[in-house]
Amino acid sequence: MIKCVSFDFDGTLVDSNNIKRETFFDITQPWDASGEVVTEVFERWPAADRYEKTHKIAEGLINRRLLPKGANVESWGARLANDYTISCEKAITKCAERPGASYALKELSEMGLLLFANSGTPTEPLRRLLELRRWDHLFQAAYGAEGLKADNLKRIALESGATQLEIVHVGDQPDDRLGAEEFGCHFVAMAVACTASTIRESPLIIDDLRDLPALIARLSSEVS
Repeated sequence: MIKCVSFDFDGTLVDSNNIKRETFFDITQPWDASGEVVTEVFERWPAADRYEKTHKIAEGLINRRLLPKGANVESWGARLANDYTISCEKAITKCAERPGASYALKELSEMGLLLFANSGTPTEPLRRLLELRRWDHLFQAAYGAEGLKADNLKRIALESGATQLEIVHVGDQPDDRLGAEEFGCHFVAMAVACTASTIRESPLIIDDLRDLPALIARLSSEVS
């Protein structure tokens, strides 16, 4: 029987993947209008989190003498990270949800399942976004970028008392599938607008979250 459902956030519940990338260009536009520094950071450190990226961006801007004389990498990295968080929060609060997101969260909650957020967004901004989108009351807890997806799934198992086969993780990126496989739970690919082969080839795949409650019910009957 399935007891818990873990959700990635960006690209799975909300259509925000492009927003998160473009915001880096937006916040640095006054000093890097061409986007050259940001592009280089994405190419060299694609897996870095927002804080690592803004630190590298500040470093690149200073090395190119694009910031005021005497600019400090640490202070400018922190400033850019704060600007990024504020801009992202505003945009993601208003952006479209993925098809069926609100319906699925409400339906699964009413089915008695424990819902968790398991995202690459840092935990505090993630909790804030869930609150602003009025989804926070539907989630048992939110775990962010401080842990890998598999690590967060282990925390979910400990908190809920559920076994691996009683947990489903839903995500749209290869790291979501990898995290579920490493932990040993079920994985459902949210494949709308996703071209990654590791997602498109997943055994369990949906492009509308309205289909998720029925899929979870079927999995529950199979593992009972």
